[in-house]
Amino acid sequence: MQKTFPRSFDALGDIYAFTESLMDAADIDDGVRFPVHLAMEELFTNMVKHCPDNDNEVLLEIDVADGTVAVTLTDFGVDEFDVTAERDVDTTMPLDGRVPGGLGLHLVQRMVDKLEYEYRDRQSTVRFTKESG
Repeated sequence: MQKTFPRSFDALGDIYAFTESLMDAADIDDGVRFPVHLAMEELFTNMVKHCPDNDNEVLLEIDVADGTVAVTLTDFGVDEFDVTAERDVDTTMPLDGRVPGGLGLHLVQRMVDKLEYEYRDRQSTVRFTKESG
């Protein structure tokens, strides 16, 4: 199932409801739901934050089958930003000594089972899957 959402932090509630309804219908367990919501929120907010003057909506596609959730976010008219690239994040350093940025994507990379990125013709596509078990 796919749906477009405005490039706005205000869309997060609608994105959450859309995703939750699909996972509810497929009886996806909570151990999958939390990482899906966290990854989706981080990826979507990065799209909004890093292209504030872009008016294009973000396309969200969700496939749910056999306990696995596959999410694709497509952003249009944007510069390349590979979310699969390793981030230099020191998770052992106290919070007050850390440089802001990168921790959200670091968490996404570790919470999902598969993360892919494709960029072509100013279109950015991020896919991730989270499996039960």
